[in-house]
Amino acid sequence: MIEEWLSHQKYADKYVFKLFHITEKREPNDELVRFLQEKIITSYRNIDFYKRRLESVSENKIREYVKKYVIPSDENQFDKNVRQGDWGEILSALIVAYFQNLEIPINKLQWKINKNKAVFGTDLIAFNKGDEIKDIYYYEVKTRLTPQKKEGKNPNRNFITVIAHDTLLKDDMAPNEAIADFLARLFEERKEYDKSKKFFDIVINPQNYNRNFELFFIIENSNFQEKILEELDNLPPQLDPLKVTIVFIDNLKQLVEKTWQDIENSLVNLLN
Repeated sequence: MIEEWLSHQKYADKYVFKLFHITEKREPNDELVRFLQEKIITSYRNIDFYKRRLESVSENKIREYVKKYVIPSDENQFDKNVRQGDWGEILSALIVAYFQNLEIPINKLQWKINKNKAVFGTDLIAFNKGDEIKDIYYYEVKTRLTPQKKEGKNPNRNFITVIAHDTLLKDDMAPNEAIADFLARLFEERKEYDKSKKFFDIVINPQNYNRNFELFFIIENSNFQEKILEELDNLPPQLDPLKVTIVFIDNLKQLVEKTWQDIENSLVNLLN
């Protein structure tokens, strides 16, 4: 479904980072919206969890559970921003899995305590496929309708591209591998000891792995300005190698809103 909607291509080498463009092949239809809804709802909870816990629950109770405990609300702009951010992270994970052919070990959104807040830490982490992990990929994802709008308190570093860079750099400079340690503990609890051992080795021996960094920007196509990339290009190359992927979507606001509309019904359909 993703390949029917989006096209992935490398852009001209004009910056210090590698730049990739993802554009729409066609306008999103109802089938694509249903596909995105299913991916979103199963990013918050594993489908097997839903099946085991809701198999004998009425449709109204299923909808009530989703609204109360699973998806961010839309009561205020902050909640809507969380929805938009979660939407972008889920789409980015689909793109990484399909176009980059990498393995994503966990849906981070499953581990929210507060559904109306973003999850702390690196937005997305992925690895090369295969039995042996050699390459680790760290991602920061930003979904913006107006990407050229300045944000933050620092007037010298308030373009969204620079903010995303600084966030990922801060995570990289932290003296630990927090996500790898979490994955090691998670798989230990699941009694998947080989996986636990693989991730714990990243914690103990981080120098043995190739680290790669990528910034994802999902933006309203008509609002893109080259200035946001020029500002990023002016920074010292502290994240290396750095890759930037821009996902251009027409009518991004409408697509995000349509995806969230009656999303609880997608779970009812999955369980029937």
